[in-house]
Amino acid sequence: MLTSFFRKSKPIHFLLVGILMTVFFCIDNFFLINDKLDFIAILKNVAYLLVYLGLMLIINFIVKRSGVTKRNTFTIILFALFSLSFVTVLQAEQLLLSAFFLLLALRRIISLQTGMHQKQKIFDTTFWLGIATILYPPCAIFLLIPFVGILFYTAENVKTWLIPFVALTCVFILNTAVQLLLKNQFFELSDLSFTPALQFDLYRKLEILIPLSVLLTFSLWTLFNYLNQTQKSIKKQKKGRYLVFVTWMLSILVVAASPQNSGAEILFYILPVSIIGASYFEQKGEKWFKEILLISLVFMSLCLPFLV
Repeated sequence: MLTSFFRKSKPIHFLLVGILMTVFFCIDNFFLINDKLDFIAILKNVAYLLVYLGLMLIINFIVKRSGVTKRNTFTIILFALFSLSFVTVLQAEQLLLSAFFLLLALRRIISLQTGMHQKQKIFDTTFWLGIATILYPPCAIFLLIPFVGILFYTAENVKTWLIPFVALTCVFILNTAVQLLLKNQFFELSDLSFTPALQFDLYRKLEILIPLSVLLTFSLWTLFNYLNQTQKSIKKQKKGRYLVFVTWMLSILVVAASPQNSGAEILFYILPVSIIGASYFEQKGEKWFKEILLISLVFMSLCLPFLV
């Protein structure tokens, strides 16, 4: 059964999920587009495919090293299934890159629970989030994450509250240097300005409405279990699990603040939901319900894009 299969963590699980993600990415970016692809475009798509696969590996690294979930592969299969359900996600190049840096930041901030190199980790978290914001301005909302991390782990150290501002200054300087080198112009903060579209007409289309409805229902269903398990978890893991919950809440704001509501922005919501959902599947009980639920998600992800 599927739940028994993904309850383990072996190379074969990553290979199968990676092949699944690769096949659908190639279908969406190589076969379903009308434009002819030249050599440069092919290389570009291959690079973004590696970024997409990198999301799977990083999110798995986060949950395994931090102890947010147990040693299983529910997180990566949920991430794959939900991201494959939205065709626009696989074609959103900047959002994939921005999500990549968001996960790098989340990996560093959750690792604060080790108590080692905390100042460096706060700097790294803010630095990666700064790059994510340059790529996709609404990600500026995620800049609250390092401050929440400081509040959880080093609130008594006043100097740590200044580290995020130092990191953002470094990002500003580096981006200005790149802009001068490539475009011969200065980078200005106004370049990051955006206006939320708040136009969700595309969400009414079946190819977005159906998987979004399933995703929202699934996230709310598993969220209560996640918070309950967080209360029971050991002190070392509890704050890391709360950081995932904070990321989930902020992702809702990022999706709402998107300047273009194409459905691709839902990727930011999928990332924390994959972790929260994995925590539900690894708990004992409701065996047959979990089996039916996971099979339904597989069916939706593999068949819905073609049926709709």
